[in-house]
Order: sequence, then C-alpha cells, then structure tokens
Amino acid sequence: MRYQNQEQMIKEGFPSIHTLILGDVMVDEYVTGKVSRISPEAPIPVFNYGSSKRIAGGASNVAHNVAKLGSSVSMMGIVGEDASGEWLREHLQKAQIDTSGLLSQNCRPTTVKRRFATKSQQLLRVDMEDASPVSAVIEEKWLELLEQKAAHIQAVIISDYKKGVLASPGFIKKVLHICEKHQIITAIDSKSPYIESFAGASFVKPNNLELEQAVGIKIKDEASLDAAGKCYLQRSQAKALLVTRGAKGISVFAQDRERMDYPSQAVQVYDVTGAGDTVISTVTLCAACGMPLEEAAVLGNAAAEIVISKVGTVPVTAQELLNKIKGRNKE
Repeated sequence: MRYQNQEQMIKEGFPSIHTLILGDVMVDEYVTGKVSRISPEAPIPVFNYGSSKRIAGGASNVAHNVAKLGSSVSMMGIVGEDASGEWLREHLQKAQIDTSGLLSQNCRPTTVKRRFATKSQQLLRVDMEDASPVSAVIEEKWLELLEQKAAHIQAVIISDYKKGVLASPGFIKKVLHICEKHQIITAIDSKSPYIESFAGASFVKPNNLELEQAVGIKIKDEASLDAAGKCYLQRSQAKALLVTRGAKGISVFAQDRERMDYPSQAVQVYDVTGAGDTVISTVTLCAACGMPLEEAAVLGNAAAEIVISKVGTVPVTAQELLNKIKGRNKE
C-alpha cells in the first residue's frame, strides 16, 4: 500500500508490519559510584558502589526500537539460563515482544557488558560472553520457526555483533532464501567480513568503519567512499547499501545507480550510542511500507537526530518521529 504522506505511513503503516529480529542479544549494565581514594593493596581506585541499571542491548535494542515505532516484533537470539537471561526475556515480554525465538544452548551465558563509572568517567568494562558459533541444532530451530512465522512477517532485521549467533555464512544464506521465497524485506547490520553471504538482501547498513573493514579500502574522501561502496555492493550482491556516516548523514548505494547522499541536520549531540540501531529500525519499517530507500534514508536521519540528542541507549518512539517530521516541515 502506498501511503498519502509520511504521517499516515507512521500512524497506519508501521503498526501493520510484523518484524522479526535475528541476532546477538545482550544486556548492558551500568554500575555507578564514587572514587575518593586509591587502594592500599594496589595502585588502583577504590570504587564505592552507588547504583546499577540494566538496558537491553545489541539486537534486543533493535527490537525495542522497532516496537517503539509501532511494529509488532518477534525476537530470535541466544540467552543463558541465568539471571541476566531471565531479566532480558521478561524485559522484552513487557514491551510486547515475542520471545519464543530466544533459545538457550547448554551452559552458554547471556552476553553482558558491565560498565563501572563515576559521573564523569567510565573506569572499567567487564564482558561476560561466549562468542563461539551457535550449534547447528539451534540454527535449524530458528529456520523452522522462521518458516512457521513467514506468512505473517513483512520484514526481517539481521543484527550481527559477532557474538556467535550469525557466525555461519551458510545459515545467513538460508535465512535470506526463506525471506526471498516469502517476499519479506531483509535488512542486515553486520560487523562480519563474510559479506558474500548477503546476496539478495534488500539492503545492508554498515557504518564507515565497518565498510572499510569489509572491503579493505580506507575511506579518506568522496572518491574512496565511492570505491568502497561499489566494491561492497559487487561482492555482497545485496540490492542496496546504506552507509551511516555520523555527522555527514547517510549515503545510499544501489545496483547500477550513482551514490546518493542525505546529510543530517545539525543537532546538539549528547550520545551516539544506539543511533545505528535506530536508523536500521526506521528504514526497515519504511521499506516494508513500500517507501523507496532514498526517501526512507531521510526518515532514518530524522530518527537518528532524535536519539543522539538523548543520553544513553534510548529508542525513538513513533510520536517523537512524527513531531520531528512536523518540525522539519515548518522550517
């Protein structure tokens, strides 16, 4: 369905989309306190605990973004049979996210990034994870579940943080094959160098650094950006490439077309954490509603401008995006 305007698409189109997120879920923990002295045992600061909080991170942050924009969401990933896994499952369920695809594998723990910080400085990050490839048995369960849900899904987002869920290129190809068979929009946000497995994806969303690392071309200017983007498209055989470039906005590459640039508006930046998740969530829903990728990139920029104006990993809501669009139209 083609919507009359962006406002109608967000209000009516986004809620009609069922999105499945497949990827590396994790828990971001923030422990804050004070440091007032150095330990007599070793030349290290003594951290006096103040408070702590948990946030859904990684692919689970993408799921939160999509849900906040109004889409119904299913989640596939690995969690441990531990306190962090239990918290994450319950947290997603409270957000009305289907967690039937969150599976456990033997003694594999939930991925947790625990940060210790004072008000002004992060002191230490402790990562608890098993980034080895998931088992073939787990992959088969996800493929079966995807086949079962495919008739009711309009978009799939593959969110790869290199924590083992998407380590198999063959598995990614099977996921894309199922999606192509059912005419499902597929979006990929991946740190993997195995981009040849992305053939047929609707679009892939690397940032500048991920693009450089995937094709081995240092991006120093517009010409090298062009070369890197064209190389990525040729090798991956994805239908399009959407490169997030920080303050420079978004560049879109498509097969047999020149690069198109969509600069972002200048805003006060407080925290860029989670901006990429917001962009891929917004652009995917727009694409699933039938909007051309070039127009969707503009809305992706708008959503990113909202999230970087906040502190911490905070999803953008549909109402915030609507307000942003109305503000832009008045300018």
